[in-house]
Formats: sequence, C-alpha cells, structure tokens
Amino acid sequence: MEQGWVYRTAQLFTIWDIQAAVLSSFAAHLVLVILAGARRRKASGVRMLLLWLAYQLGNFVAPYALTNLSLCDPSPRQQLIAFWAPFLLHHLAGPDNISALSLEDNALSGREVLTVASRIGGATYVLYKHVYIGGGGGGALIPASIIIFAVGATKYAERAFALWRGDLANIRSSSKKKGQLSRFITTCSGTLAIRSTGWERCLDDEDALMVAHAMLPLCRRAMADSSVPADGDTLHASREIFGTSWDDTCKVVEMELSLMYDILYTKEAVVHTWHGYGIRVISPAAIAATTVLFGFYYSKEGQSKPDVMITYVLLAATFLLDTSWLLRALGSTWMHGFLQCSWLHHAILCTGRWRRLGRVIVSLDLGRLRLTATPRSPSSYRRWSGKVGQYSLLREVTREMSLCGKAAKKIGLENVWKEYQHSNTHKLSHEVKEAIFTRVTKVLRLTYQEANKHKNVGYSMTNITTNWGQVTAKRFASKSEEKTVHLAFGREFQEDILVWHIATQVFLMCGSLLHGKHSGAHANAIKALSDYLMFLVAVRRHMLPGLKLRSLYERTFESLQRVWSKDRGKAGSCCSTTEEEQLARILRHKKDDADRGWGMKDAEISIISDGANLAIELLEAGAEEFQMPLLLELVFNVWVDKLLHAATLCSPESHAMQLSRGGELTTIVWIMVQHAGPFTIGEKGPDDDDEEPTDDETQQVKHGDKVGEEKKATDGKRGRDKEPLSDPYPGYPAEPPKPKWASEPPPPKPKSASDPPPPKPSLAELKPESAPPPGAAPPPPKTDVGEPIAVQTRAPKRRRERRRRYATLYPID
Repeated sequence: MEQGWVYRTAQLFTIWDIQAAVLSSFAAHLVLVILAGARRRKASGVRMLLLWLAYQLGNFVAPYALTNLSLCDPSPRQQLIAFWAPFLLHHLAGPDNISALSLEDNALSGREVLTVASRIGGATYVLYKHVYIGGGGGGALIPASIIIFAVGATKYAERAFALWRGDLANIRSSSKKKGQLSRFITTCSGTLAIRSTGWERCLDDEDALMVAHAMLPLCRRAMADSSVPADGDTLHASREIFGTSWDDTCKVVEMELSLMYDILYTKEAVVHTWHGYGIRVISPAAIAATTVLFGFYYSKEGQSKPDVMITYVLLAATFLLDTSWLLRALGSTWMHGFLQCSWLHHAILCTGRWRRLGRVIVSLDLGRLRLTATPRSPSSYRRWSGKVGQYSLLREVTREMSLCGKAAKKIGLENVWKEYQHSNTHKLSHEVKEAIFTRVTKVLRLTYQEANKHKNVGYSMTNITTNWGQVTAKRFASKSEEKTVHLAFGREFQEDILVWHIATQVFLMCGSLLHGKHSGAHANAIKALSDYLMFLVAVRRHMLPGLKLRSLYERTFESLQRVWSKDRGKAGSCCSTTEEEQLARILRHKKDDADRGWGMKDAEISIISDGANLAIELLEAGAEEFQMPLLLELVFNVWVDKLLHAATLCSPESHAMQLSRGGELTTIVWIMVQHAGPFTIGEKGPDDDDEEPTDDETQQVKHGDKVGEEKKATDGKRGRDKEPLSDPYPGYPAEPPKPKWASEPPPPKPKSASDPPPPKPSLAELKPESAPPPGAAPPPPKTDVGEPIAVQTRAPKRRRERRRRYATLYPID
C-alpha cells in the first residue's frame, strides 16, 4: 500500500513537471514570435534580455519534456500528454522570424542536424509507446498524432536547413556559381528595373525595398567575402543608387542589409522556395484536420480537464500562428522576387494580383493601427534606427562611476555594462546624416566617374583602404593659400582615433564651436563621428581593422585620470562650464606657452600630448573667423575618411554579426563602398600613375620630410625606391620622432644630385641632447615649427601590406 502511494505521488509530480515544461516551451515560443523582430533595429535593453532567455529556455525545456515523456509508464492519461510531443517539435522549430540568435548558430548547423535527428527520434518513440501501443483513445488520436507529428518534424528539419543556408561558408560557395548573378541582374535589376520603380522621383519604402531585392546578390557576395564581379552590367546596375539623393541611397542600402538579416537570422531563405510555400500551405490545413479529429472523434472520458484545455490551447495557437506565417509569406516582397524568376511571373505579377493580395494582407496587420499618428509604412521596420554608440573620453574620465558600473567591474562584466550604457544612446539628426552621407557618396562617386579621374581629384582604392585622413589633409594643404595647417596621424588606426578624438574634443570645446556662431551640421557631425569611432575603440573593437590596442586605450584613460585629479583645481570654471570642458582647457594649457614640451619624454601621456598639440594647431589655424568654416570642413572630411577606412577594412563577419544587434553605421557605409565597385586588388587609382607632378600637387611641408631619403641619385622619380622598403611609407624615417614643439635649429646644408643619401638616424641620433657624430649629415630640423617650406613633392605611394609602428606619429602638411 505504501509503495502504491509513493508511485502515484511520483507519477503526479512527473505529470506536473511535464505540464510546466510544455507551457514554458509554449510561452518561450510566443516571446520569440513577439520580440524576434525587435533586434533588427535595436539589440539592447530588457526586450533583448527576454529574447535571449526565451531562446535558451525553448532549447532546454522541450528536450527535457520529451525525455520525461519517454520515461513515463503507459496509461490513459499519458496518451493525451504524449500527444503534446509533436507540439514540442513545433516549438523547437521556432517561428519564421528567427532561426539563429547569433552568427555562431549558423556555423554549427552541421551539429544541429544530429540534434534534430535525435529529438525527432525521441518524439517518435514517445508516440509509439504511449499512443500507438495504447490504442489511441478509440483510434482517433493515432491519425491526429501522425498528422501533427509530420508537420512538426518537417518544420524542425526546415529550421536546421535554414541554419545551414545562413552559414557564411555556404553563402560563399553558392555565390560562386556561374550565371547566378548575371541571371538575377538581367531579370530583377539593371537600369530598367530601377527606373520602373520611379527612380527619378523620391523613393518610398516599398520602391526602395524592390530595388534592394534587385541589388541583394551584390550584398550577399560582399557579406560572404566573395569578390564582386567587375563586368560592366553589374557595376552599372550597382552604381545606379549613387544617381539619387543621399536619402534614397541610404534607404536602399538599409533595405539591403535588412534583407541580408533575413537570410542570416530568419527562415526567409527557405520559406520562399517551392517546398517552403508548400509547408506553409499544408500546415494550417493539417492543424485544422487534427483539431477536428481531437475535438469530435477523440473520447475525453477519464482525462484531466487541465490536460484537455492545454491541448486545445496548443491546437488553436499553432493554427493561428501557422496561418499568420502563411499570409506573411504570401504578402512578402521575398515572394515578389521569387515570382520574378518563375513561370508564374506573368500570371500573378503582371496582372497585379500579387499587389492586391499584399494590400489586403497589410490591411489585416493590427500592428500598423495607431491611434495618435499616421500608420507606418509596411516596410518601415526594415529601416535603420539611426542610433549610434557614443563614447566621450573626457566625459568618462571626469565623471564618477555609478554603483552598477562598479558592481559590473567587480564581477567581470565591465564590457557588458559599457555596451549597455553607451550603445544606441544617440540618434543622428537629419542634418548630421545628410552631411555624413553626402560626403561619403561624393567620395565614392569620385572612385569611378571617368570625368573625375584626374590627379588629386578622385579617390583610389589605396586612398580609402590605406589612409585615414591623410589624403584630405594633403589636398587641403595644396589648395590652401592663407595658412598651412600642420596635422599628424597615428601609425596604427586605433591610436590615430585616440589622438584625433582628444584633439577634436579640445578643439570643439575650447573653440566654443558646439554652441557658438559656427555651430552647425559640420560641428555636430564632427562631434558625432568622433564619439562614435571612439565608442568602437572602447567598446566594439571587433568593428575596427588593424591591431586591437586595448592596452593603449586603457593606459590613455588612466593617464587622463591622473591629469584630471592633479590639475582639476587649476582650471578656471564657472557655473556654465562642465567638467569635460575644464579638462579640455587643462590639456590645452598643458601644451600652451612655456609648457610646450609637456609629454614628450613620458610615454604614458604621449597620446594625450599629441592630441593636445593637434588641438592647438587647429585652434591657431582657426583664429581668424573667416578660416573657421574651412577648418571645420577639413576636420569633418578627415573624420569621414576615417569612417570609410574603418568600414572598408572591417571583416565581413563582424558586419554580419552586428546585423543581429541593430545594425551599425560602418556597415551601411561598407555596403555603399561595395556598390561603388572599384575596389579590386591591383587596381590603380588616380594617385598611382607615373606622370610628373602638376602645380596642383605643390604641398606645404614642414621640413621637406627628408627629401634626400625619398629619392636616389640614379632615379629621377620622386617617392619611388627601387629596393624594397621595410617602412610602408617611403620618405619617412624608419622610426620617426615625435613632433617637437621647441625652437627650430638651422636648416640642413643643401645636397647635390651626386651626393649619396644620408644614413637613417638611429634612436640615439633622434634625441635632442645627442650630438651628431663627426662627418655625419646634419640632423633634420624640428617639426611643426617656423614657416613651412614650399616643396613640390608627390604623395608617397603606400604599400598595401602595412606594417605600422606602435604609438608613433608622422606629420602631414
């Protein structure tokens, strides 16, 4: 008797456990349905935490429930509970708007195949043990179980196939098939397809989405790291987007990335196929047939009422969801692209039936009904949110860390807290976006327009991929007749961002440019780009090319903290001055007047010193009021060049990863670069020809940049050495000294053409206190001092494989 009581109690707890697991799986499935689309525009906050928990919970509780069902003893009540096993397969299959939570899920698609096979086998065993052997409640439960099981198993296998299709390796291999791109270009894109959408007028979201579908093969190949073919038809169709306004160009690119998100993280790639449409047409009918069999032909005598209610809830919810997925698939623009390449093109598209069906489906979307505003466009959810991360180094140094930040640092979650605190904190205004993307599209047009392929006008692949502002600085120096601006750039990209970020903040705050008469699109855009790229350095280093110099950032942050704690009382302050502005003034005065050599001998503050030097140079150059707009344009163009460099050389995997986190500004710029299409290895740009320099190339340089090292006596071409150079920048010393801010020594003696080039200076020779050895050439003049010497020189040709030195600056005049 005692044994029977224990056995019944154990069975009861097992049933409750299974009920809780099934309901938890169903709840997790609903959370995925509701929240999965939110990360297309934003990937932080409570919603993303709930989405992550639901994804993990669904993958845990469904297999747990299947395991418990397989271990239970057969009984009449267990027959109905075993009928829930196919619904667990539906939950494991997931909704159509999410297949992978991260890019790594797609990479593990091969392992997922084994997992799917084992779980389908477990559900088969449960149905055989409890339903088939038990008689199936008069026989009605057996066909109902078979129908719902077939649909659930098929959809679960489809999810594994979607993961496989979303793997970048498989996308790369499929993109290499001959004829695929040309067929898509001729049928879905090209000039006719673009103009047919109303290209001459402003594109709405629906038109931009159609154009994005036409351009999608190019985006797929770029995301899979497969070179874009350079045939004329493809490039012409791709470059058509630059013939419109910047807003339309951005709209098309944002739609392309949204479609790429569908391929990587949803089931769209497998839904819009013949078998995908077949599953979605059959599934609601199969669920309806199962409901009829269970409701009218299955005897429920002796069954628990909660079990029967749970079964009805599962049937009704599955039917409604499958019906919604069917309507969503039929009204999607993905179906429009599918029909373009099928024999149904004329019967459905040309007659306008698909558009009428789409309007009906959109009218049934309750999510578009809004009481206080105009209903949104059906495709507006595909647009980028316009929010970027912002990280102001001076502001972070001067403010106290919050309790949450201290707690996160204690438990090792400092990076997670930074990501939450600084990501998506600032939405770019329309004026700032217009300034940024107008400049980007202008630069990209210059890379391929034949009329502009002249020296010092167009941008080459070398200019964008191996420089980050130097080209803009040189061309400004060649055109400027009023005043020469001495600029410097870091040898490593992240180091350069640190220097220019500090310089930009000091320049904007000490010059009162953000709130003064010169405040405008350029000043605000400079601030936004500076803080955004600094955010990538501090928080999202995987989105930047080159070395990941985390230690350099941390050392700079600590050095700024020491400067602030030591000199904060010396800065003049008033009620309207923030602590961030006080620190900017401290850095300016540190390098001003008699304290000009501050930081030259201390490696810990070299980045801060170089940034302050650059800020003072900018402030002095903009002292005259009429020069300030030109100077702001120069600084803005330099930051846009840095943005282009970061976007172009960031890995495609990092761009793909960021699509699941709301998108990234650099990713949009990267796809725009891919549309320009000239970036093939070995292509010569306008700065790579062998013609003699023209008058426009006359540049102001500080000390000639060692002209004797830029040429050899036997070679008349400037900036060309016959022997391989270890330094990627010919014409600069192997270990260039830091810019000195002291008085200028006498200039070196002139050399004749027959004199051999002087030896490269050693580290000892670069020090001010070391005297040159007897017979040696005089030391080079100090940089950044005195009146510049006008020298006609060509920009040194950059080598593609850059081996930059750590924590050094070289001047650009």
